[in-house]
Amino acid sequence: MLSKLEQFTKACAKLDKRGIVIQEKRCLRRQHLHSSCQRCFSVCPNGAIACSESITLLAEKCTGCGACTAVCPSGALAAKLPSHQELRSLVALHVEHSGAVAFACESYLKLHPSERQRAIAVQCIARCDEAILVGAVLRGATNVSILNASCAGCSQNKLCGLVQTMADTASRLLECWQYPNVIVLAEKVPAKIKPLPITEGETNGMSRRVFLTAFKRRSTNLFTQVLSEFIADAADKQMESSSVLQNPLEESKYLPDKWSSLVNSLRQIKNSANPANFSSSLWGDINITDRCNGCGACVNACPTEAMFIRKQDGCWSISLDISRCTQCGLCQDVCCCESIEIITNVALETMLAPTPHVLIVKKQKDIDSLLEPPEQRMARLLGCGVKN
Repeated sequence: MLSKLEQFTKACAKLDKRGIVIQEKRCLRRQHLHSSCQRCFSVCPNGAIACSESITLLAEKCTGCGACTAVCPSGALAAKLPSHQELRSLVALHVEHSGAVAFACESYLKLHPSERQRAIAVQCIARCDEAILVGAVLRGATNVSILNASCAGCSQNKLCGLVQTMADTASRLLECWQYPNVIVLAEKVPAKIKPLPITEGETNGMSRRVFLTAFKRRSTNLFTQVLSEFIADAADKQMESSSVLQNPLEESKYLPDKWSSLVNSLRQIKNSANPANFSSSLWGDINITDRCNGCGACVNACPTEAMFIRKQDGCWSISLDISRCTQCGLCQDVCCCESIEIITNVALETMLAPTPHVLIVKKQKDIDSLLEPPEQRMARLLGCGVKN
């Protein structure tokens, strides 16, 4: 009877195997037609993502590896099974039990089933982004292992470079705060990691109570998600059928979980950061040239609210909060004056500073003259009046 219940539970779990969740309104290509972002499309090893005016996930090709969620700069893609929150909880559990953490893909665990209680299971190790790795170290892990023994023969081995880059970036970031280099790519689970204790129900089989609890949780989560997606889809269709034009830039600004959790973790470190510049794809600084005409398109387009305009004492300025800049490049894409340059070298002290830094300052009267209506500007240049 219990084996049947286990089979039924696994069958129910397959209903919830959509490993990637799409928040389409956060997609940069949905927010602006000039967006050049194709990171998810470029990194997907199975051709499961199509980019046009927005992103489309081909469920029949998607394996739920999570690589797209690791590189998405706007939070339009999120992984589940496990989610970021679930991963953090598992990391805390392993650190408390062994003082170390190991991440292993399902392919590795199928070949080494006895290691399942000693490693954190992910669909693919490309799921382990910088925030997860740094968070594990800051929780007290003296060793963070990413098991890549199965990568050579995997159909998704093109992600090896991404995994190596994320591990190196996380290690370099921790070194700036004088943390030892404890993030490694390994072929097996380190001996110091102990198996998590197995409950009586897991030893003797699944009890009816455990089954019903799991079934209730999964069915509730599935119903809630499907219902919310149905309501959201209906709302989108209603907006599209409305005669009022909708501005996608009116959507609320959002900082992806990867960046928010990483910045919050770094701000809790007591050690002082190395003042040297840190080069990565995580954060970006911005340089604005004098060609800027003050239109504010970059500020309106910024999906994370990293840029904002201030007007004070007859002056106009654009400021940047580097900790919220994900190098999405949308500000550069929408700039009609080509006055924006994104810099990948970031001073960590500036990035974590409580106040943003000013990028450009201009007098308001100069901005007003640059944004003068075309007919008035022509009239002024020609020395004649304008008739309505």
